[in-house]
Amino acid sequence: MALPWLIGAAVLGIGAIIASSGDDSSSNNNGDDEERRRRERAERERREREINEQRQTIKETLLNEGEKRSADFQQLLSGCFNAEYQSQPPFKAKILETGTQYKRIIAEYYTDAQQLSLLYEKTRENLNEFEACYDVKLSMTADLREKVNAYAQGQRQLDELQQYRSKLEARLQKLKS
Repeated sequence: MALPWLIGAAVLGIGAIIASSGDDSSSNNNGDDEERRRRERAERERREREINEQRQTIKETLLNEGEKRSADFQQLLSGCFNAEYQSQPPFKAKILETGTQYKRIIAEYYTDAQQLSLLYEKTRENLNEFEACYDVKLSMTADLREKVNAYAQGQRQLDELQQYRSKLEARLQKLKS
């Protein structure tokens, strides 16, 4: 009679061992899942830190380069334009957190206000960009102002000559008919 009890106890014992080993493996799986999620979170945070550090480095490089070049631009323009910086530091362009570049908004660029159409388009664009990136007040040197005035005078004379020519051609047509 003890044999059926013994067999029953053995079956229950084996069932309990199987059940407990199943619990251990599921708890191991839960532990593995938690460990995997923790590693993924740590990796994600590390990548975000690297991206933020890279952005900060780019921002600092832009600022340093802009400051370093301010004297170079002033000297480069000295033959034609006077560049007077209005604040320190004069470089005002920035990279925002979104990654877009911010420049000052200029109501009317100097090249437009002075009607410097005699300059090449690319030169006007570069001067406008210079004004947007730097807190600067531009003015023409006396030499450039003289040349601009001479150009404007020449343009007026050319316009007068073209009007005179048109009148002469109209009279000539009238005489021919």
